[in-house]
Amino acid sequence: MLKTLCVCVFFFQAEDGIRDAQESRGLGDVYKRQLQPHAWKPIPVGSVTPKGWLLTQLKLQADGLSGHLSQFWPDIKDSIWIGGGADGGLHERTPYWLNGIVPLAYLLQNSGDSIVAHAGFHGIYKNNQQHGCDAQHYCGDPVNITAQMSTYIEYMLSHVGQDGWIGPDSNSTTDGDQYWGPSNALNALCQYAEGQLKTRGDTTGFTRVAQIVAGHLIEQKRRMGTAKLASWSFARWIDMAYTAEWLLDHAEGGKLTEEQSAEMMDLIGMLHDQGADWDGWFESFEGDAGGHNVNNAQGLKSSAVWYRYSGNSTMHTLAARRMANLDRLYGLPTGMFNGDEILPSPATRNPSRGIELCGVVEAMWSYNVLFSVHGHVSLADRSERIAYNALPATWASPTGGDMWAHQYLQSVNQVKALKADPHVWTHDGDMAETYGLEPNFGCCTANFNQGWPKFAHMAVYEHPSDNGIAVVLYAPMKVEIGSTGVVVEVETGYPFNDTVVVSVTNPTLDPVPLYLRVPGWADKATINGEEVCNGSMHMAGSVGPKRVNQTFTLDLNPRIRLEEWDNGAVSVHRGVLMYSFPIGPNYTVTGHHFGDATMSNDYSLDSTDPWNFALDEHSLVFEQGVVMRSGMAGWNHTNWPVTIAATGRRVASWGMFLNSAAAPPTSPACQSTAECGAPSQLRLVPHGGTDLRIGEWPLSGL
Repeated sequence: MLKTLCVCVFFFQAEDGIRDAQESRGLGDVYKRQLQPHAWKPIPVGSVTPKGWLLTQLKLQADGLSGHLSQFWPDIKDSIWIGGGADGGLHERTPYWLNGIVPLAYLLQNSGDSIVAHAGFHGIYKNNQQHGCDAQHYCGDPVNITAQMSTYIEYMLSHVGQDGWIGPDSNSTTDGDQYWGPSNALNALCQYAEGQLKTRGDTTGFTRVAQIVAGHLIEQKRRMGTAKLASWSFARWIDMAYTAEWLLDHAEGGKLTEEQSAEMMDLIGMLHDQGADWDGWFESFEGDAGGHNVNNAQGLKSSAVWYRYSGNSTMHTLAARRMANLDRLYGLPTGMFNGDEILPSPATRNPSRGIELCGVVEAMWSYNVLFSVHGHVSLADRSERIAYNALPATWASPTGGDMWAHQYLQSVNQVKALKADPHVWTHDGDMAETYGLEPNFGCCTANFNQGWPKFAHMAVYEHPSDNGIAVVLYAPMKVEIGSTGVVVEVETGYPFNDTVVVSVTNPTLDPVPLYLRVPGWADKATINGEEVCNGSMHMAGSVGPKRVNQTFTLDLNPRIRLEEWDNGAVSVHRGVLMYSFPIGPNYTVTGHHFGDATMSNDYSLDSTDPWNFALDEHSLVFEQGVVMRSGMAGWNHTNWPVTIAATGRRVASWGMFLNSAAAPPTSPACQSTAECGAPSQLRLVPHGGTDLRIGEWPLSGL
């Protein structure tokens, strides 16, 4: 095998430096009125056909809350966005829901699974076994995700105000927070336009949607002259600017006039001038942006959005630095950060503190946007780490593996999930860690829907200059590149196995370069048997003209690694997966909302199982469990496909604090065998397949 010398060099022009609050605003007149290109260009919604475990996961989502909220949850079923009276206040919940339902619809439509649960059937997860209709077996309306999407989207498109405003309208000249509610509706409309164009060739519909979205943003710009950004709109201006940039990316071919394009550029500058200074905030966590966890997760992508407008190359450096700063003060082993509503003050990385589900899905999206603009592999690594650890870990039920009951807050060390009074988190209610329909607040019930679908659509990119294709996030899928007709097939059980096979069919007369992401942790990776540099976008080869199924095999060859946290505590990882100790839960149903006895319930979880172990550092052994087969649920809570055997020792001094596990004791926790219990054989499982767990431990020192 050839040995490869890996040298990673990054070139940045930093002539602008980090400006102060006055100098860093309003740069639109300085730079050319043209957006900077992506480092890696996202492919449109409608390009991806999910396969394997990814398709199963998306079916589980549709067969759970995502596909049924419109049948029973008032904020969707009776939303003000479709002429009802619910979803008041911020009017954000139906837009949140659509921001995930739209990409989910095209994924399932491409796979032939638009209708995923039929009347008289129990659901995908339970193998669609037919039952009679009674209290134990739900017989309701079919779940047709495409039909749900079309109903809501077409209502919005046909109820646009005379001034161009979309959705509920206060028509206020003073309300600076009227802009946030429609923001995700605009994002959903953009994805809908892409999906219709890709799957149906609907150019007229695309232009119609683009004109409606542009009209709304032009009216928003007019209103911002007197009603300047405030509250949520002030903090989340980046999402509105992202939509304006989407319009500019698709302006050609008469979709926008030159005047409308100029309006979009002006709007981006106004949003930046009136909005929170995220680029300054992430340097010191001081300033006007504030510590709300979801705002921070959304604000992460400010460097990408602002770089494309301003051309300020310092943003490349700031993108990587903000991730490091969050990790240093608030970081968690799942890739997320502590933010139980607000970033903790004083800062802590205590693994019993929580992070909100909204923060998880927004961080996934932000890191993918950051990667697409800045190109740092570490940013894609982070999105994948969150997706394969934090996102599935926030779901649980007695069935295990379905998507009917979620938490508001999840924690890495979670030994109970029940009404906690008092509690270690500081800004959320007693029920925030329980599982259910809408524990604490309902925002996450609406917002979680974007997690998997938008992740799937950000897995593959185009190179903006050489027509190359980049496979960045690894999951089983087929991708059709509309601009060239190139087809990419990804066959893998990753993250539950270590090999990714990428086959490319190139129908064109030109060679197509193929780039594969080599994760930072994959320091022994090979492509077609050749060693490659970890932390790189490796040009695996060039697919020749008229080639069919040219194949590239990425062997990641991961090893078990321990990552160190505060006071010498460690988390256990192999590849992208984090491994935790599952604590056997006792479920108590505390509420029922919809369907049969296994569907939309609220749960409290308790346990009497021991959990306070210190880990013997050199005891870890990887074990392959159940072989991943097509149709298996990846984050089932039994029959895990991969596990790690370990030795642990009970630490009597490690107990409870405020109804949660106390922070891990200082390592080594066992100065002698007398201080800890006898060795116990433990099995660690993928963190995302647990409901109660310990994911951060002291080392025993033995």
